[in-house]
Amino acid sequence: MTTNTNTKRGRKPVSLDWPDTEFTAKEVASVMQGKLSRVSVHARINKAVESGEITIVRQKGGMGRPQNVYKKSSLGG
Repeated sequence: MTTNTNTKRGRKPVSLDWPDTEFTAKEVASVMQGKLSRVSVHARINKAVESGEITIVRQKGGMGRPQNVYKKSSLGG
């Protein structure tokens, strides 16, 4: 009989550090180089905005779909 000491299953969590400068979700996803999908990056950004870790600075882009520009909050993280 073998005993399995590993109780967690699945992938290991990927840490995500927010840049100190202003950034977009597309830039963060390109820096992660496939470790996180764009959907996962957006989900983490939405959680961080709700918690106050990062804030929305402005929207970028004139035509088409605008992109939100974020920055690290001085209060959180």
